[in-house]
Amino acid sequence: MVPGNLQELVTFVPNKEEPIHNWFYYKEGYAKKFVEWAVKEFCLEGPVLDPFCGVGTTLLACKQLGLKAIGFDVSPLAAFVAEAKTRDYDVAKLEETLAEFGRLYPRQVGKFPNKAIRRLFYERQLDDIYFYYKETEKIRDTRARAFFLLALIDTTGRVANVVKVGGSLRKQKKPAMPVKKLFLGKAKKMLIDLKRCTPNGPEPEVFEADARITKLEENSVGSVVTSPPYLNKIEYASVYKMELGLFFKEQETKLRAHIQDGATGRDFETKMPLVAKAYFDDMRKVLQNMFHYLKPGGKAIIVVGGGCFPYETIESDDILIQEAEKIGFKKIDKIVARCVQCMRNRTIKVGTVRESVLVLQKPEQ
Repeated sequence: MVPGNLQELVTFVPNKEEPIHNWFYYKEGYAKKFVEWAVKEFCLEGPVLDPFCGVGTTLLACKQLGLKAIGFDVSPLAAFVAEAKTRDYDVAKLEETLAEFGRLYPRQVGKFPNKAIRRLFYERQLDDIYFYYKETEKIRDTRARAFFLLALIDTTGRVANVVKVGGSLRKQKKPAMPVKKLFLGKAKKMLIDLKRCTPNGPEPEVFEADARITKLEENSVGSVVTSPPYLNKIEYASVYKMELGLFFKEQETKLRAHIQDGATGRDFETKMPLVAKAYFDDMRKVLQNMFHYLKPGGKAIIVVGGGCFPYETIESDDILIQEAEKIGFKKIDKIVARCVQCMRNRTIKVGTVRESVLVLQKPEQ
């Protein structure tokens, strides 16, 4: 049965109220309850693979359901957050470390090297962030270090003089906020989440990896639940360039639809924009990998979005179904979650594009 709020479940918004899931807001993701619905509705078995795992919604939801899961993401930030949210922690040791942080008083110990990103902050706030960053590096336990670093990354986004709009950062001056109070408060809230709802399932495997080329053994996963980057012209992962630049020394990530660089103009054979052709070429590789990984009879639940271009729309769901069937998948269903208007220059309607859930199955041998 299709849930009446499916159009909301294919967004990250419901996760804002979900413990642990809400440790880092990632607007490109979907909801925990979407994964729960997919597992129940389609009788999905583990291991569950998410080759575009983002910040780990599929992985954490599966852990909470007692299912083994595996995730890839090409973004070092996303893979880090996904792993931090899905580890088993020694809560008592985390509490001890939090108390130690509470006894510290921030002082200037250096500066982040990226001058362009430094301009997005008040100098004092960024100095405090750098102080706590260097303190997290001193934590010997790798899991505890990741826990507190995630709290600090979230705090950084809150104090920066920017807002995330679409695929970019927009400068917006904010009142100077106390880094220490926000950082300790975030870590304390995360600890409360762990005490209230520690998942009992197996820890998922998380890899910083490209879904087009990463290889698993044939017939090694029971199901796939994922949402590849939608077909568009926006490098929407650049909205995270602040976190990538400060904490991962990478200004960008190639998360944009895994589309090859420099794709402009139109393809003569398909009559579609080259950026769209590149997208489907890449998705064909991903679908081939999914088919190879899945056990016979295994299902793939894939959330996809159509492409909105200045003079046309492209319905990705139908094209991806056709490509999947060529590979050997059987189409079980296509469920339209919502339709979105495609606008040119924000004023001229080009058409509508669908956001859909594809249900595919690898045939039994």
